[in-house]
Amino acid sequence: MFASKKRPRWAELPASVRGSIEGLLGGAVAYAESCAGGFSPGFASRLTLHGGHRAFVKAVDAHHWPIEASHHRAEADVAGRLPAGLPVPRLLDVCDDGRWVILAFEQVDGVAPGKPWTAPQIRRVVAQAVDFAQAATPSPIELPRDHPRLGGWAGLALDQPTSARLRTVSAWAPHPLGRLTALEREGLRAAQGDSLVHCDLYPHNVLVGDDRVVFVDWPHARLGAPVIDLVALLTGVAADGVDPEPYLLPVLPALNCSPASFDAILAAHTGFLMAGALAPMPIGLEAIAE
Repeated sequence: MFASKKRPRWAELPASVRGSIEGLLGGAVAYAESCAGGFSPGFASRLTLHGGHRAFVKAVDAHHWPIEASHHRAEADVAGRLPAGLPVPRLLDVCDDGRWVILAFEQVDGVAPGKPWTAPQIRRVVAQAVDFAQAATPSPIELPRDHPRLGGWAGLALDQPTSARLRTVSAWAPHPLGRLTALEREGLRAAQGDSLVHCDLYPHNVLVGDDRVVFVDWPHARLGAPVIDLVALLTGVAADGVDPEPYLLPVLPALNCSPASFDAILAAHTGFLMAGALAPMPIGLEAIAE
C-alpha cells in the first residue's frame, strides 16, 4: 500500500480548521486515526467524537494544493447528489471557506482489498462493481461525458522526447505505438455511455467490510460505459500479480461489453497510465511504501 508523505494529522491542522470540522460533526473530537492509503496530500482521518459518533473527514488547503482542492469540490458535488442505496459513503456535510475545503462522510468500516488477493475476495469486489454498474445505468445524476482519465498513446506518439523515454520503461510498447494509438481511438468511442462511472476505481478506492463493499473517492465521476470501472479494478488486481481474465470474461455480458470493446478501452486506459508514468511527479505527491 502507499501513503502520502505530506498528509497532516489532526493535531497538525490549524485550530480554526479543527473547529470547523467539529462544527460540521456537532461535537469535540476524542480520537483521530489518520488514513495511510491513497496519494492525496490533504488531511484524511477517521474521527471519533466524545459522544461516540464516528465519521471520515478529508480536508485540504486550497492555497497550497489548488488542484487537490478542486478535486474535493468536485467530489462534494458528486457525492451530494448520489441517491441512497448505492454502495458509496453518505456525505454528511461540507465546509468551504475559500481556503480550506472540508468533506465529512459517514464512517465505513472496511479495508482496501488485496494484501494479498484471494479468489473469493476478487469475485466479491467484481460482483459489486457489476451490480453497481447495473444499478447506475442510466446514471441517476448528470455528469460530463468527457474522459480525461482515458487516453495517452496518441499524445506520446506526437511527443518525440517523451516517446523516446518510453523505451526506458517498456521494451515492447514503442514498437506497436501506431496500433496502440488506433486502438485507443476505438476505446475512447467505446467508452461513451450513459452509466455513472467512478473513473478511478482502483483497489485503494474500495473498502471491503464484513457485510458490504463500498466505493469511495468520487471526484473523477463521469458518464460512460460501465465496463470502465472494471478495467481499472482489474488493472489493480493484475498489478498485484493475479491473472484477472478468469474474473473478467464471465461478467462482460452483464456489462454489454464485447471482448473487442474491452480491449480497446483497456488500450485507452493503459495509455493514460503510461502517459502519467512518464510525466513529472507533482511535488508533494510522491508515494512511499508503507
